[in-house]
Amino acid sequence: MGFLDFLKGGGGGEDDAAADERRARLEEDIARVEAGSIPLAAEQRLRELAAGSAFTSGLSVGDFALTRLESIRPVCQVMGTSVYKVGWQNYPWTTGWGSDAVLTELDALTHAWNDARARALWRLGEEARIAGCHAVVDVTFDNRRHDFLSDEIEVLVNGTAVHLPEGVGAADRPVLTDLSMPDYILLRRGGYAPVGVVTSTSVFYIVPSRQSQRLTGGWQRFQPNQELVDYTQGVYEARERAIGRATEQASKLGAGGLVGMQIEHEIDVREVEQNNTERKDLIVTFHIIGTAIAPHGEHRPLNPQTILRLGVKPA
Repeated sequence: MGFLDFLKGGGGGEDDAAADERRARLEEDIARVEAGSIPLAAEQRLRELAAGSAFTSGLSVGDFALTRLESIRPVCQVMGTSVYKVGWQNYPWTTGWGSDAVLTELDALTHAWNDARARALWRLGEEARIAGCHAVVDVTFDNRRHDFLSDEIEVLVNGTAVHLPEGVGAADRPVLTDLSMPDYILLRRGGYAPVGVVTSTSVFYIVPSRQSQRLTGGWQRFQPNQELVDYTQGVYEARERAIGRATEQASKLGAGGLVGMQIEHEIDVREVEQNNTERKDLIVTFHIIGTAIAPHGEHRPLNPQTILRLGVKPA
């Protein structure tokens, strides 16, 4: 018996009927995930929550108390994930001693990150939709690459699905935002509303010029301070490409701007030996996440209040 057969119910002392039922359920779940949806058991749990079960959330006590200011009702925690195999990625071929640097976006890696994150966000929104919610707040991302499978990445997103007093249109999907509940309420009172989470990744490969290779290897590395301009330019190229995609997404959503933007920056060194020479190439990755917003309603006073805790001595 293979390991997959065991997972499908071929072991553990089950009778044939139970094993067949487990196998059929697993096959149905796989088909649902392939279609971009979520497993049946997750959908059933979410429908129970929508029917009035006790809510779940990732909100702190303070954040939960603030929901009453806007008549927002938390319903449940929702999740979306995608484990993604990266296709073959060909690195730039060069003799390594060209006079100019080579800056190239790695299309396979870039597309893998963007597609995996889009799939995870879609499933997050699908869970919120099934639970009958109008928005998901405090969306957080966990991006991983695992040592046991070098060509695989995982994107996991979590958030709290909520009901809004104004609801949404029947054809609209829940709106996603990475803003915390206090920031979300401030945004609403400021006359704006989120129209979606915007995410973008760009992965660039930098082959240094002959000048930079000389400055980073051999005796010339002991020369006075100098900027490695092609490495600098490569970092700029990766950032601009990622920001360009993010702003394009925001424009398609009809947004007036982006708030709460987070930029993650990673640099990996790849040592290359060609024609009896060695050089250090860089792989630069930028991940950008933010909330696209648009005007909505009128600005309302915040009406700050002073709250004193009795029995607490001042410091």
